[in-house]
Amino acid sequence: MKKGLVALFAMIVTYTSGACDICGCGVGNFNPYMFPHFAQKFISIGYNYRYYQTNAHDDLGNEMLNKEYYQSISVAGQFTVAQKIELMGYLPFQSNLQKGPEGNKSLNKLGDAVILANYRLFDHISSNNQIRQTAVTGGGVKLPTGSYHYEEGSEEQVDNPNFQAGTGSTDFLVNGYYSIRYKKFAMSTGITYTMNTANKDDHRFGNRLLTVIQLKYVKDAGGISVIPNVGLVIDQMDEDRQSGVVIDHTGGHNLQANVGFDVNNRKIAAGIFYSKPVSQDLAMGHIQAMPGLNLHVSFIL
Repeated sequence: MKKGLVALFAMIVTYTSGACDICGCGVGNFNPYMFPHFAQKFISIGYNYRYYQTNAHDDLGNEMLNKEYYQSISVAGQFTVAQKIELMGYLPFQSNLQKGPEGNKSLNKLGDAVILANYRLFDHISSNNQIRQTAVTGGGVKLPTGSYHYEEGSEEQVDNPNFQAGTGSTDFLVNGYYSIRYKKFAMSTGITYTMNTANKDDHRFGNRLLTVIQLKYVKDAGGISVIPNVGLVIDQMDEDRQSGVVIDHTGGHNLQANVGFDVNNRKIAAGIFYSKPVSQDLAMGHIQAMPGLNLHVSFIL
């Protein structure tokens, strides 16, 4: 099962760790289910690409269509600190670009770090060695290591707090994961809930519920495992608040379909998955999520 669990773990690293909890862009992209092996000890390097179309208005009230591109390179690692307890860390570097009628604006900065502690509830193999079940639960904290310097109406930066590299707040996560494998087939499901706090500007991004479901087929050949997979990601985001007041055109939901594959030889694991929204309502229709891509390479220790 170690060959199949880290793909789901790496996926949630992609979706849950940055600022934009209203739409999953900017900095709301930490997803602890992205890795293809779910080994107890590993170091991983990942790349994530996301693209959004956003509707805004100029000073005269004219509608403008902007294209926003979000790329991140991340380093993650997990280590066993006690029996059944694993500690995970994640740190991204954000590269954001907005293209619009008023010109291009960009941001290249360190994002928010995440630290998680996970407890393996059970990891059971049936007596006939054909069924394996694993369950994990845990929680953690997202630290404000990413830059958050937002000035509303500024001509030098994107007029959108979600474009920042970080939320500027200390936020808390709880997660759970279950996987079952029968012979060469496996199903995994994971859930992460993020509870956000207000930052120094009294801006609080909405809480977020992320659910991931994956189906996998494991093909072993010559010490190498090839794992094609398909899945769904359900991202639900509450509205943002400024000084306790709900901000219009925030919050929403996004249902994405994913397809990808992972390859590993029990020492090195690599994977790719492509995601495409199939149903969404982000910021009351002012944001449209487009297809995205994720790559990762993990070194199993």
